[in-house]
Amino acid sequence: MYFLSRLIPIKTLKMFLIPLFSCGFILSNTQIALAQSGGNKNVTILYSQQNQNKKNSNKKVRKSNKNVKIKKSSRSKSKYRRKFEENFARNDAKTVYVTAQPVLFSAYNGSSIINPTRFAQNTVKVKAFTDPRESLNNNGAAFNTPFGQIDWPEVASKMFFKNGKTYSYYKNFKLELTIDPQLQDASEKYLSQTRILNGSTAIIDPKTGKILALSQNGGNRNAVISVSSRAPAASLMKIITASAAIEKRNLNPYDEIAFRGGCGSLRNGNWLADPARDSQRLTFAKAFGSSCNTAFARIALYDVGLSSLKFYAEKFMFNKAIPSDIKLQTSMFLLPDPDTATPQEVAEAGAGFGATRLNPIHAALLSAAINNRGVMMAPFLVEAAFNSDGREVYRAKPMQIGRIVSPQTALKVETLMLATIATGTSRRTFHKAGTRADADEIGGKTGTLLDPENRDVLYTWFSGIAPLNSPNSIAIGTVVASPQNWVVRASSVAQTTLADYLKLEKSDSRVASRSN
Repeated sequence: MYFLSRLIPIKTLKMFLIPLFSCGFILSNTQIALAQSGGNKNVTILYSQQNQNKKNSNKKVRKSNKNVKIKKSSRSKSKYRRKFEENFARNDAKTVYVTAQPVLFSAYNGSSIINPTRFAQNTVKVKAFTDPRESLNNNGAAFNTPFGQIDWPEVASKMFFKNGKTYSYYKNFKLELTIDPQLQDASEKYLSQTRILNGSTAIIDPKTGKILALSQNGGNRNAVISVSSRAPAASLMKIITASAAIEKRNLNPYDEIAFRGGCGSLRNGNWLADPARDSQRLTFAKAFGSSCNTAFARIALYDVGLSSLKFYAEKFMFNKAIPSDIKLQTSMFLLPDPDTATPQEVAEAGAGFGATRLNPIHAALLSAAINNRGVMMAPFLVEAAFNSDGREVYRAKPMQIGRIVSPQTALKVETLMLATIATGTSRRTFHKAGTRADADEIGGKTGTLLDPENRDVLYTWFSGIAPLNSPNSIAIGTVVASPQNWVVRASSVAQTTLADYLKLEKSDSRVASRSN
């Protein structure tokens, strides 16, 4: 604590340490650096440059011991910040450098990794990139419509149901939407029944990309959370890590992974292989189903690697514009620079603790691509459009984004997703009434992470498929924001929604409505 007090003011320490040790949740390297960057909204800190040249580090330490006037330091910092902001605007999304404090905590449970010989007491340069969520940059991509791309809150606020179909108005057009009235009603109902801060559910037809439901908590159709990449993706990133490991190393669901230190925390270098100490073992499927962070840290570090992790994240459409007829905020997956990344940073990214942001439609797309044998379809919301005279001027056609993984890989990932329901993090939730009999036909992945900008808010995710072996399978993406100690999680909202769907799916009327 004495060493910490020399690095950071006591007041600042209390702000970080009290919530960290009281709640035991995660604070990542990226989050610490972002918090210390001065709150610049245009910049996301990507990593801490920990492997500094020792000579330069020693110079900085010696310099910090000199008597430097506070006012002078403040003026130089302000001058640098102004210069940086000017350069940032001029460079327009190119790589820039900003200053931030060195990372002082590991990403797990608030445990200290302070090493006086490793960290200097003054600021260091770290690499930074623009946050791709800053713009809704899928405008006009792929779908050539007479009404452009729709603004979901505006369309949702005018949405109505008639004769089993869903309609709305937008820019003098009457729109026939892909929304299924029964699914929309079910998803809105369960979100409104749960007292949460915020939440959203997106349901997609994996084979066509039709958005069958898009809801917000409380039936608030003016909310933008359904198209906003606000929530950290958390352990949904394990879908990407698993897919990369299968394709790169031919890892099979029942291959064993050796590790140590339990599944929850990365600490004391347990992300590094040590045959003499690695006494724990889990199958790949069990590690995925139970969301074992340590096992996936090993997979990311030894089976995938940073460049492959980036490659597959982009194949799954992170940091890219998702073609759609609806405006979507870009999902973010920022990774450390391959030339300077530490093993811990690679391990954290693969386990789901990197700098990520995701929207509910994209969360559903992750599972949809797996269920569609590795092919991702462009999500769309407008089935047809009619002008003021009632004449049809547009009708949508399903469109492929591309092949994300091979059919063989997709089948293996489905097996991993089954483990989440059978024995993993959603076992109790999905063995409730309504889904108990179908539990062996549901696959999914959960995610849980504190909001890096508001430590009082906990985000939970569920991305899944139900039922797996059916021509009428659907993919669901559900996110819930709630206080840390709140009992409602995304998996329970998804379970109740899917319970209604599974009843509908077994009826002839449900099959007919999907085939039209």
